[in-house]
Amino acid sequence: MEHNIRTATIKEKVYYHLHKQILHHQYRPGEWLQETEIAERLNVSRSPVREALHMLVKEGLATEVPQRGVWVRTLSPKDVEEIFALRILLEGDAIKRIGKQLLAEDAAALRECLSREYAAFSERNDLWGETLAEGMHGLVVRLGKNSTALGIHEKLCSMLTLLNLPEILGDSEAERCRQEHEKIVKLLLANDPAGAAQLNAAHQERAMELILAHMSQKRGSLAKTGRKC
Repeated sequence: MEHNIRTATIKEKVYYHLHKQILHHQYRPGEWLQETEIAERLNVSRSPVREALHMLVKEGLATEVPQRGVWVRTLSPKDVEEIFALRILLEGDAIKRIGKQLLAEDAAALRECLSREYAAFSERNDLWGETLAEGMHGLVVRLGKNSTALGIHEKLCSMLTLLNLPEILGDSEAERCRQEHEKIVKLLLANDPAGAAQLNAAHQERAMELILAHMSQKRGSLAKTGRKC
């Protein structure tokens, strides 16, 4: 029994280590997560590494090719469209739930979230608030008090992180996003969940269109050089 507990702990440590490296783009989409190399570098056996890699595959951050190994997942345009479609649905449902009864502590949490985002942007060293514990979108879903929706939403957000959104969208879009977050929250505080949901959907759709345009441009550039995406 003690051996199983120890193995599970090592597996989880390896998983969190790789998860963090992937989300911080130390492993890039399409890069091979070499089991032996990871085990040697982390000074662990291959078994917990193998289990951690399977966890990453289940989470949608990696792709397994039978008899070949595991690679960091590369999102396709279809993946991006599906992720945003689900996010719009989940966040829209959460906004409606919040709108039915906006508690004082929920309103305070939303205002605090905006303050943190503004501070991160104003300091100019974290325009996209990457160091924030919880962004506006995640907070809205959490306040919707649907644990199943929250779990799915967290997974979708992690998958989008594979794309390195700050690099794709740029600094000017960061300011636009922050301002739209403010407007969405103000509509919620003004007891207008329908308006907040509508603006949030438009906000998400714009981000999706910019990402798809970037992916299309990248495919075009690679096609000229004869390389694959």
